[in-house]
Amino acid sequence: MTDLTVVLPAYRVERYLRESLDSILAQSYPNFEVVVVDDASPDRFPELVRQYRDDRLRYYRNPSNLGIFATVNVGIELARGELIAVQHADDVYDPRILERQVAFLAAHPEAGAVFCTDVFIDPEGREFGRLELPPEFRGSRVLRYSEVVNGLLRHGNTFIRDGTSLVRRAVYEGVGSFDPAFAQGADLEMWLRIARRHPIGILDERLRRYRWGHDNASARYGRLRTEPELTFAVMDRWLSGELDVPVEPDGLVEYEGRRAEDLLRVAINLYILDRRGDVRRTLAQVRVGRILRARRLQRWRLLVIWGALHVLARLPRISFVSAAFYRRWGKGH
Repeated sequence: MTDLTVVLPAYRVERYLRESLDSILAQSYPNFEVVVVDDASPDRFPELVRQYRDDRLRYYRNPSNLGIFATVNVGIELARGELIAVQHADDVYDPRILERQVAFLAAHPEAGAVFCTDVFIDPEGREFGRLELPPEFRGSRVLRYSEVVNGLLRHGNTFIRDGTSLVRRAVYEGVGSFDPAFAQGADLEMWLRIARRHPIGILDERLRRYRWGHDNASARYGRLRTEPELTFAVMDRWLSGELDVPVEPDGLVEYEGRRAEDLLRVAINLYILDRRGDVRRTLAQVRVGRILRARRLQRWRLLVIWGALHVLARLPRISFVSAAFYRRWGKGH
Protein backbone atom coordinates (compact mmCIF):
# COMPACT_ATOMS: atom_id res chain seq x y z
CA MET A 1 0.00 0.00 0.00
CA THR A 2 1.13 3.57 -0.68
CA ASP A 3 2.57 5.09 2.47
CA LEU A 4 1.15 8.56 2.00
CA THR A 5 -1.47 10.44 -0.01
CA VAL A 6 -1.42 14.16 -0.73
CA VAL A 7 -4.99 15.39 -1.33
CA LEU A 8 -5.10 18.47 -3.57
CA PRO A 9 -8.56 20.09 -3.70
CA ALA A 10 -8.74 22.72 -6.43
CA TYR A 11 -11.11 25.30 -7.85
CA ARG A 12 -10.21 28.08 -10.29
CA VAL A 13 -6.45 27.86 -9.70
CA GLU A 14 -5.29 27.45 -13.29
CA ARG A 15 -2.64 30.14 -12.82
CA TYR A 16 -0.95 28.38 -9.90
CA LEU A 17 -1.70 24.69 -10.42
CA ARG A 18 1.52 23.72 -12.18
CA GLU A 19 3.78 25.32 -9.55
CA SER A 20 1.83 23.71 -6.72
CA LEU A 21 1.64 20.27 -8.31
CA ASP A 22 5.31 20.34 -9.36
CA SER A 23 6.29 21.12 -5.76
CA ILE A 24 4.42 18.02 -4.57
CA LEU A 25 5.83 15.70 -7.20
CA ALA A 26 9.37 16.95 -6.41
CA GLN A 27 9.24 15.73 -2.80
CA SER A 28 12.28 14.02 -1.31
CA TYR A 29 10.01 11.48 0.37
CA PRO A 30 9.75 8.52 -2.04
CA ASN A 31 6.49 6.65 -1.52
CA PHE A 32 3.42 8.79 -2.04
CA GLU A 33 0.54 9.46 -4.38
CA VAL A 34 -1.32 12.67 -5.24
CA VAL A 35 -5.11 12.76 -5.48
CA VAL A 36 -6.23 15.87 -7.32
CA VAL A 37 -9.91 16.64 -6.68
CA ASP A 38 -11.28 19.18 -9.16
CA ASP A 39 -14.29 20.92 -7.61
CA ALA A 40 -16.03 21.34 -10.99
CA SER A 41 -13.67 24.18 -11.88
CA PRO A 42 -14.74 26.15 -15.00
CA ASP A 43 -11.17 26.89 -16.18
CA ARG A 44 -8.56 24.76 -18.04
CA PHE A 45 -7.84 22.73 -14.93
CA PRO A 46 -8.63 19.26 -16.37
CA GLU A 47 -6.48 19.91 -19.43
CA LEU A 48 -3.53 21.00 -17.31
CA VAL A 49 -3.71 17.94 -15.07
CA ARG A 50 -3.90 15.58 -18.05
CA GLN A 51 -0.58 16.96 -19.30
CA TYR A 52 1.17 15.15 -16.44
CA ARG A 53 2.42 11.64 -17.14
CA ASP A 54 3.14 10.45 -13.63
CA ASP A 55 1.85 7.21 -12.15
CA ARG A 56 1.70 8.82 -8.72
CA LEU A 57 -1.01 11.23 -9.86
CA ARG A 58 -4.74 10.45 -9.82
CA TYR A 59 -7.45 12.88 -10.92
CA TYR A 60 -11.11 13.08 -9.91
CA ARG A 61 -13.65 15.73 -10.89
CA ASN A 62 -16.69 16.50 -8.76
CA PRO A 63 -19.90 16.43 -10.82
CA SER A 64 -20.84 19.77 -9.27
CA ASN A 65 -19.17 22.40 -7.09
CA LEU A 66 -19.18 21.21 -3.46
CA GLY A 67 -16.94 23.73 -1.71
CA ILE A 68 -13.47 23.22 -0.31
CA PHE A 69 -14.06 21.03 2.74
CA ALA A 70 -16.61 18.74 1.10
CA THR A 71 -14.02 18.38 -1.67
CA VAL A 72 -11.33 17.53 0.88
CA ASN A 73 -13.64 14.82 2.22
CA VAL A 74 -13.89 13.36 -1.29
CA GLY A 75 -10.09 13.30 -1.53
CA ILE A 76 -9.70 11.59 1.83
CA GLU A 77 -12.19 8.89 0.76
CA LEU A 78 -10.15 8.31 -2.42
CA ALA A 79 -6.79 8.25 -0.60
CA ARG A 80 -4.88 4.97 -0.37
CA GLY A 81 -2.15 6.10 2.00
CA GLU A 82 -1.81 5.39 5.71
CA LEU A 83 -0.87 9.06 6.12
CA ILE A 84 -2.92 11.82 4.48
CA ALA A 85 -1.73 15.34 3.71
CA VAL A 86 -3.98 18.12 2.42
CA GLN A 87 -2.36 20.85 0.33
CA HIS A 88 -3.83 23.94 -1.34
CA ALA A 89 -3.54 24.11 -5.12
CA ASP A 90 -2.25 27.70 -5.05
CA ASP A 91 0.45 27.13 -2.42
CA VAL A 92 3.93 25.63 -2.74
CA TYR A 93 5.52 22.78 -0.80
CA ASP A 94 9.14 22.83 0.28
CA PRO A 95 10.70 19.67 -1.21
CA ARG A 96 11.41 18.30 2.30
CA ILE A 97 7.98 18.79 3.90
CA LEU A 98 6.72 15.21 3.60
CA GLU A 99 10.06 13.71 4.63
CA ARG A 100 10.30 15.95 7.70
CA GLN A 101 6.68 15.38 8.77
CA VAL A 102 6.81 11.61 8.28
CA ALA A 103 9.98 11.53 10.39
CA PHE A 104 8.23 13.54 13.11
CA LEU A 105 5.29 11.13 13.26
CA ALA A 106 7.66 8.16 13.30
CA ALA A 107 9.52 9.70 16.24
CA HIS A 108 6.26 10.54 18.05
CA PRO A 109 3.87 7.59 17.60
CA GLU A 110 1.47 9.13 20.10
CA ALA A 111 0.82 12.11 17.76
CA GLY A 112 -2.22 11.83 15.52
CA ALA A 113 -1.22 14.67 13.20
CA VAL A 114 1.60 17.09 12.51
CA PHE A 115 1.68 20.61 11.09
CA CYS A 116 4.45 23.01 10.14
CA THR A 117 4.82 26.77 9.61
CA ASP A 118 4.72 29.09 6.60
CA VAL A 119 6.50 31.58 4.43
CA PHE A 120 4.00 34.09 3.05
CA ILE A 121 4.18 34.94 -0.66
CA ASP A 122 2.25 37.35 -2.86
CA PRO A 123 0.43 36.38 -6.10
CA GLU A 124 3.74 36.63 -8.01
CA GLY A 125 5.54 34.32 -5.58
CA ARG A 126 7.53 37.03 -3.78
CA GLU A 127 8.08 36.51 -0.07
CA PHE A 128 6.60 39.21 2.18
CA GLY A 129 6.56 37.59 5.60
CA ARG A 130 7.14 34.52 7.77
CA LEU A 131 4.95 32.94 10.39
CA GLU A 132 6.27 33.24 13.92
CA LEU A 133 4.84 30.74 16.35
CA PRO A 134 3.69 31.94 19.79
CA PRO A 135 6.65 31.70 22.18
CA GLU A 136 5.32 28.71 24.10
CA PHE A 137 5.02 26.65 20.89
CA ARG A 138 8.44 27.32 19.38
CA GLY A 139 10.69 24.36 18.84
CA SER A 140 9.24 21.24 17.24
CA ARG A 141 7.13 19.48 19.83
CA VAL A 142 3.97 17.57 20.64
CA LEU A 143 1.01 19.48 22.10
CA ARG A 144 -1.55 18.06 24.49
CA TYR A 145 -5.24 18.87 24.15
CA SER A 146 -5.15 21.39 27.02
CA GLU A 147 -2.26 23.24 25.35
CA VAL A 148 -4.14 23.37 22.04
CA VAL A 149 -7.36 24.73 23.56
CA ASN A 150 -5.68 27.34 25.73
CA GLY A 151 -3.29 28.28 22.93
CA LEU A 152 -6.23 28.91 20.61
CA LEU A 153 -7.89 31.06 23.25
CA ARG A 154 -4.76 33.14 23.79
CA HIS A 155 -3.53 33.47 20.22
CA GLY A 156 -6.28 32.46 17.82
CA ASN A 157 -5.51 29.88 15.16
CA THR A 158 -1.95 31.07 14.52
CA PHE A 159 -0.12 27.79 15.07
CA ILE A 160 -2.20 24.98 13.49
CA ARG A 161 -1.80 25.74 9.81
CA ASP A 162 -4.42 24.37 7.43
CA GLY A 163 -2.68 23.21 4.27
CA THR A 164 0.32 21.87 6.19
CA SER A 165 -1.50 18.95 7.81
CA LEU A 166 -0.30 15.36 7.77
CA VAL A 167 -2.80 13.12 9.57
CA ARG A 168 -2.84 9.39 10.19
CA ARG A 169 -5.62 7.68 8.21
CA ALA A 170 -6.76 5.90 11.37
CA VAL A 171 -7.24 9.28 13.05
CA TYR A 172 -9.54 10.55 10.30
CA GLU A 173 -11.45 7.28 10.47
CA GLY A 174 -11.88 7.78 14.21
CA VAL A 175 -13.02 11.41 14.24
CA GLY A 176 -15.04 11.55 11.01
CA SER A 177 -15.15 13.95 8.07
CA PHE A 178 -14.70 17.71 7.88
CA ASP A 179 -18.02 19.45 8.58
CA PRO A 180 -18.77 21.91 5.73
CA ALA A 181 -21.43 23.54 7.92
CA PHE A 182 -18.59 25.41 9.64
CA ALA A 183 -17.55 26.91 6.27
CA GLN A 184 -14.08 28.51 6.59
CA GLY A 185 -13.94 27.34 10.22
CA ALA A 186 -14.24 23.65 9.33
CA ASP A 187 -10.50 23.09 9.52
CA LEU A 188 -10.26 24.45 13.07
CA GLU A 189 -13.21 22.33 14.15
CA MET A 190 -11.48 19.25 12.73
CA TRP A 191 -8.16 20.00 14.47
CA LEU A 192 -9.99 20.36 17.78
CA ARG A 193 -11.68 17.00 17.26
CA ILE A 194 -8.33 15.39 16.53
CA ALA A 195 -6.55 17.12 19.44
CA ARG A 196 -9.21 15.92 21.86
CA ARG A 197 -8.31 12.30 21.07
CA HIS A 198 -4.64 12.54 20.12
CA PRO A 199 -1.71 14.86 20.79
CA ILE A 200 -0.72 16.87 17.72
CA GLY A 201 2.73 17.89 16.55
CA ILE A 202 3.94 21.33 15.52
CA LEU A 203 7.09 21.20 13.39
CA ASP A 204 8.78 24.58 13.82
CA GLU A 205 10.07 24.68 10.26
CA ARG A 206 8.78 26.83 7.39
CA LEU A 207 8.04 24.12 4.86
CA ARG A 208 5.19 25.68 2.88
CA ARG A 209 4.90 28.87 0.86
CA TYR A 210 1.41 30.23 1.52
CA ARG A 211 0.11 32.45 -1.26
CA TRP A 212 -1.92 35.48 -0.24
CA GLY A 213 -3.45 38.45 -2.05
CA HIS A 214 -5.18 36.79 -5.00
CA ASP A 215 -8.77 35.63 -5.32
CA ASN A 216 -8.56 32.46 -3.23
CA ALA A 217 -11.18 31.24 -0.77
CA SER A 218 -9.49 32.82 2.26
CA ALA A 219 -9.18 36.20 0.57
CA ARG A 220 -12.78 36.14 -0.64
CA TYR A 221 -13.92 35.28 2.87
CA GLY A 222 -11.90 38.05 4.49
CA ARG A 223 -12.69 40.78 1.97
CA LEU A 224 -15.16 43.27 3.51
CA ARG A 225 -16.36 40.64 5.97
CA THR A 226 -19.47 41.88 7.79
CA GLU A 227 -19.96 38.98 10.22
CA PRO A 228 -17.74 37.89 13.12
CA GLU A 229 -14.80 35.64 12.30
CA LEU A 230 -16.01 32.04 12.02
CA THR A 231 -13.36 30.75 14.41
CA PHE A 232 -15.34 32.41 17.22
CA ALA A 233 -18.40 30.34 16.30
CA VAL A 234 -16.26 27.20 16.37
CA MET A 235 -14.62 28.03 19.69
CA ASP A 236 -17.89 29.22 21.28
CA ARG A 237 -19.53 25.92 20.40
CA TRP A 238 -16.49 24.01 21.67
CA LEU A 239 -16.42 25.95 24.94
CA SER A 240 -20.13 25.37 25.50
CA GLY A 241 -19.69 21.57 25.37
CA GLU A 242 -17.88 19.15 27.64
CA LEU A 243 -14.29 20.33 27.28
CA ASP A 244 -12.68 17.73 29.55
CA VAL A 245 -9.86 20.20 30.06
CA PRO A 246 -9.32 23.21 32.36
CA VAL A 247 -9.58 26.57 30.60
CA GLU A 248 -7.03 29.02 31.95
CA PRO A 249 -8.48 32.44 32.94
CA ASP A 250 -5.95 34.50 31.00
CA GLY A 251 -6.87 32.54 27.88
CA LEU A 252 -10.52 33.54 28.20
CA VAL A 253 -9.51 37.18 28.76
CA GLU A 254 -7.42 37.21 25.58
CA TYR A 255 -10.16 35.40 23.67
CA GLU A 256 -12.79 37.98 24.58
CA GLY A 257 -10.34 40.78 23.79
CA ARG A 258 -9.78 39.36 20.31
CA ARG A 259 -13.55 39.08 19.86
CA ALA A 260 -13.85 42.81 20.59
CA GLU A 261 -11.02 43.50 18.13
CA ASP A 262 -12.78 41.41 15.49
CA LEU A 263 -16.03 43.33 15.97
CA LEU A 264 -14.11 46.55 15.32
CA ARG A 265 -12.84 45.04 12.07
CA VAL A 266 -16.44 44.21 11.13
CA ALA A 267 -17.52 47.77 11.99
CA ILE A 268 -14.77 49.16 9.74
CA ASN A 269 -15.95 47.02 6.84
CA LEU A 270 -19.54 48.15 7.42
CA TYR A 271 -18.37 51.78 7.35
CA ILE A 272 -16.60 51.17 4.02
CA LEU A 273 -19.90 49.80 2.69
CA ASP A 274 -21.73 52.89 4.01
CA ARG A 275 -23.88 50.86 6.38
CA ARG A 276 -23.58 53.29 9.26
CA GLY A 277 -26.60 51.98 11.12
CA ASP A 278 -25.00 48.55 11.20
CA VAL A 279 -21.74 50.18 12.33
CA ARG A 280 -23.54 51.58 15.38
CA ARG A 281 -25.20 48.25 16.14
CA THR A 282 -21.88 46.43 15.89
CA LEU A 283 -20.10 48.96 18.11
CA ALA A 284 -22.79 48.42 20.73
CA GLN A 285 -21.54 44.82 21.03
CA VAL A 286 -17.94 45.89 21.72
CA ARG A 287 -17.02 45.71 25.40
CA VAL A 288 -14.23 48.20 26.01
CA GLY A 289 -13.29 46.53 29.27
CA ARG A 290 -12.42 43.35 27.36
CA ILE A 291 -9.98 45.30 25.21
CA LEU A 292 -8.37 46.88 28.27
CA ARG A 293 -7.91 43.55 30.04
CA ALA A 294 -6.33 41.76 27.07
CA ARG A 295 -2.55 42.04 27.24
CA ARG A 296 -1.75 40.75 23.75
CA LEU A 297 -3.71 43.45 21.90
CA GLN A 298 -2.63 46.93 20.83
CA ARG A 299 -5.13 48.27 23.32
CA TRP A 300 -4.81 52.02 22.88
CA ARG A 301 -4.84 51.76 19.11
CA LEU A 302 -8.08 49.77 19.30
CA LEU A 303 -9.62 52.29 21.68
CA VAL A 304 -8.78 55.11 19.26
CA ILE A 305 -10.45 53.17 16.43
CA TRP A 306 -13.47 52.48 18.64
CA GLY A 307 -13.85 56.18 19.48
CA ALA A 308 -13.33 57.31 15.89
CA LEU A 309 -15.94 54.88 14.59
CA HIS A 310 -18.47 56.13 17.13
CA VAL A 311 -18.04 59.63 15.70
CA LEU A 312 -17.87 58.59 12.04
CA ALA A 313 -21.00 56.45 12.30
CA ARG A 314 -23.01 59.57 13.15
CA LEU A 315 -21.73 61.68 10.26
CA PRO A 316 -22.21 61.39 6.50
CA ARG A 317 -19.72 58.91 5.08
CA ILE A 318 -16.33 60.53 4.44
CA SER A 319 -14.87 59.14 1.22
CA PHE A 320 -11.17 59.59 1.99
CA VAL A 321 -11.59 57.94 5.41
CA SER A 322 -13.45 55.03 3.83
CA ALA A 323 -10.71 54.70 1.20
CA ALA A 324 -8.01 54.70 3.90
CA PHE A 325 -9.89 52.02 5.83
CA TYR A 326 -10.18 49.92 2.68
CA ARG A 327 -6.47 50.18 1.88
CA ARG A 328 -5.59 49.08 5.41
CA TRP A 329 -8.28 46.51 6.24
CA GLY A 330 -10.93 46.08 3.55
CA LYS A 331 -9.00 43.67 1.32
CA GLY A 332 -9.03 40.99 3.96
CA HIS A 333 -5.28 40.90 4.67
